Amino acid sequence: MNSSQTAVPPFGSLAWAQANGGRMSARERVLEGGRSTRAVLGLMGARAAQRVGVPARKAVSIDIESLVFPDSRIAREAEEECRTTVSPMLYNHSVRTYIFGLMLAQRDGLKPDHEMFYVASMLHDLTLGETHRHFAPIDCFAARGGLLAEEWTSVRGWDPSRRATVSNAITMHLNSRVDPSFGPEAQMLRAGAGVDTIGLRYRHVAPASMEQILERYPRHGLKVSRELTFVDEGHPGTRAQFLKQLGFAKLLRTSQFAE
Repeated sequence: MNSSQTAVPPFGSLAWAQANGGRMSARERVLEGGRSTRAVLGLMGARAAQRVGVPARKAVSIDIESLVFPDSRIAREAEEECRTTVSPMLYNHSVRTYIFGLMLAQRDGLKPDHEMFYVASMLHDLTLGETHRHFAPIDCFAARGGLLAEEWTSVRGWDPSRRATVSNAITMHLNSRVDPSFGPEAQMLRAGAGVDTIGLRYRHVAPASMEQILERYPRHGLKVSRELTFVDEGHPGTRAQFLKQLGFAKLLRTSQFAE
């Protein structure tokens, strides 16, 4: 048996989810547990620094009034798909994920394809809504989202490379870390969602910009939402269950956001 037959797909990728039904192995739980613990310790340190007034370094600003979203046909259709099939809370979360991701990309020197990142942001949580919840027979909602994105972009004529970039970004956004080889769009999706949920890298967004963003796109009770506390998605072995066991709901509820 050659190495290509025995290779294990990268953790959290769409190929990984398809190979194992989106369920983590014992080894993956240990490895991801270590990475997640380091991320949470960093988060707690950042929250403590904010409480005592230590200024953040290199916080990024954005003028929400001048921000122009991608306006291609597929970008408009992705926005409509999100707006019409999920709750206002999840829709605004998706928009803020895009905005925060763009800001962190600027800080980190990443050069994304804005259209791909926008489409990924708009589609990334569709399977948490009732319309698309049962899109595919797989327990992991992020993997269902990746499969949905693969089909959705295929129908609209995207080539395999662009489809793979978006579907993997969506499937991997629950990871504690995304390998750079999956592209800046995947890194930005995880980072943007991390800001908007538990406040990872919250301090890298300038306070005035944060206020502008939240005024334009309110959170609508995200901290206690059924969808983002994974009430319906904690299936055995999935990354959603793993995050629940790590205390994700408490981290969400105690995040730096004022709601």
